[in-house]
Amino acid sequence: MARWLVQIDGDRFDIEELPYWFPSGEIYAVEENSTVFLVGSGLEQLADASKIHEAAARVIEDFYSVIYLIDPGIRRPSVGAVFRENDDGTRHGFAFLSAVASGRSKARASVTIAGSTKPERSRLSQAQKLLAGSQRNRHLQVALSLLSIPNATWPHYYRCLEEIESFLDAKVSEVGLCSASERSRFSRTANTPEASGTNARHGLGKFDPPQNPMSSADGLSFVRQILLKALSLAHAAQPGSQEDAVQ
Repeated sequence: MARWLVQIDGDRFDIEELPYWFPSGEIYAVEENSTVFLVGSGLEQLADASKIHEAAARVIEDFYSVIYLIDPGIRRPSVGAVFRENDDGTRHGFAFLSAVASGRSKARASVTIAGSTKPERSRLSQAQKLLAGSQRNRHLQVALSLLSIPNATWPHYYRCLEEIESFLDAKVSEVGLCSASERSRFSRTANTPEASGTNARHGLGKFDPPQNPMSSADGLSFVRQILLKALSLAHAAQPGSQEDAVQ
């Protein structure tokens, strides 16, 4: 059957995540001879190669925002050539200019939410469920995009927390996603230059820093785990999603 394929360019370390996390859907990933492509009915609805290339770029941005949330060691690749495969299996391609992303380790087998370890396979992958959760609420979409910004800092972390709490309509500590002391330590670190330096949200002397400030890595880890839990809640709230709840 004729179909469109969009090649994904980048380090194999990064691009092999696509067929693992997004093996199905309207647009999904397949691997052929160590090359990864996006395929699916969502591409077949588009009129020409340029539109397909643009759509694939948006899909990669969404997919890798979620993959990065699961494993910050992963880097976003780029969208390469678009191919049209004919019924007889022959292909012709359309080239577009794009940049290729350049000892990393992966954590995909050990990600946990609310104390549960992700099984290696399920009917929907964890990334598919988290992406579905983000698509239920604009605040969660923004929160997810904030954490995928290269070299994100404390203002991004804190804005992410604010977006999550707008989705929840409550503080994260009030709904049990963390303790009140954890939230306070995070927010006071983010707010005070005495704790977080030049990336602080406010000036010197405006707030008291915590006795035990978080490092930037601690702050990112804290808000990542909160966002994972919030996305899990959003996904679980979808009708018929209980059997596919994020593990």
